[in-house]
Order: sequence, then C-alpha cells, then structure tokens
Amino acid sequence: MPRVIVAAAGAQAKWDGYLGMRSHFVPVRSVLDRDEPLVPLLARTLDQLTVYTRDVWLTVPHDDPGPYEDLAKRFDVRTHRAAPGCRNEFESSRPVWTDQAVNVLLLGDVWYTEEALDTILVEAVVTGAAEDGFKFFGREKLSRFTGSPWGEIFANSWRGDGTARMSELTDAVRREQDAGRADPTKHGWTVLRMLQGTPLRQHEVLPPWWVEVDDATDDIDFPADYRLHPATRGLSKDGVLCV
Repeated sequence: MPRVIVAAAGAQAKWDGYLGMRSHFVPVRSVLDRDEPLVPLLARTLDQLTVYTRDVWLTVPHDDPGPYEDLAKRFDVRTHRAAPGCRNEFESSRPVWTDQAVNVLLLGDVWYTEEALDTILVEAVVTGAAEDGFKFFGREKLSRFTGSPWGEIFANSWRGDGTARMSELTDAVRREQDAGRADPTKHGWTVLRMLQGTPLRQHEVLPPWWVEVDDATDDIDFPADYRLHPATRGLSKDGVLCV
C-alpha cells in the first residue's frame, strides 16, 4: 500500500489571497459536466484518495493549520505541520516520507481527474521496481483542456529504498537555487532535471522518469488558473454558479 502525501503547506504567494481564502479551499465542481456539487478543492482530493489507500498524510501550513486539520479529521487523514522556512513541497513533507513503501507526493492545489489519479497511483506502485521508482507525473506543454499556457507537474513518486536519494536531491535543489544555477520557483522541475541529467534551466522531459498526464487535471496556482479551469468556469466571485 503506498503512502500518499498531499502537500498543502505552501506560502500561496502566487494566489495572493484571491477570493479571501487559500487556493486549497476554493469551490470547484466535482464533475466537469455537472453544476453540482461544489466542494472545496482539497476536500475533493482527499475524498478521491479514500478508494486507494488509508495511508494518507496532509502537510499543513505552520501559520494557519486549523482549517486543514479540521478537514483532515473528516477524511481520517493524518497531518504534519510544516516547519517555518520550508521552501517547497519536498522540504515540508520530508518528515513523513517512508522507507517501507512507495511514496506518492500530490500537490494540494491540483484538480485531479479520476483517470489521472488512477495513472499516478497504479504507475507508482506497479512500475516502482525501475530507477528506484522515481516518477514525475504532469503535462509537458500547454493544456488544450484548461487554457494553461505552460507545462505542470502534478505529482511524483519514489520507492521506499529511494527515500535517502530523494532527501539528497531535495538538499541539492536548495544548494543549486541558492547558487543561482536553478530557477528558485521550479523545485519539482529541478529534481526531475537532476534525475534526468539534463540542464537545470532547460525544459525537457524524458522516460522513464516522466509520465504524461494530458487531461483536465491542472494546477490552480494563480487567480487566472481558477477562472480558466472547466471545473470553475461560470462561477461568480463568491463561488456561486452564475446563470
């Protein structure tokens, strides 16, 4: 059984308080072709995960953990408060990585299709025997579904015996960013490029480390992402469907 970690401890600088809430709690459609029900984005993800594993952790921000911990209780999910100074989802989730099973790290501000989660959870476990199980799941280029103009990483996974290596990579990302050799905003991409052995500022994805997910799954980082996504189009500012 994999350990799934949903990373939701980020600073939300790109979101900038839009709608008066963190992006993890914005109302979204559960199903694309229906107006109802509207649910908080993170609640939808935690609910989806109940069919895959009971070993789920949620990383929460140290400065506002309450709403996240309340939500986690609803879904019987364990939480970890990120330490101040964590720079990315790898640093904030590292204390709950396991060396006894496959680790799957999901991003808490992504709207996942059922098909995408199937791909991520099955691929992570079934093909984990190769390359220490290191896999990144995402879209290489722009999205024809959501209007997003760039590629995105939605999740990554590694086998338990690759946990020490993932920790080394996490530390290496910080060093390369501090030295100016890696983009300070691209943590996941930098880990992937280190695994691939490709230039740290060059956008390139290679098998076996990359698994393409090209559907309505997408990251909601910016207010524009929220307005463009098919799970939110037509919603008014307060989350009520426009008519």
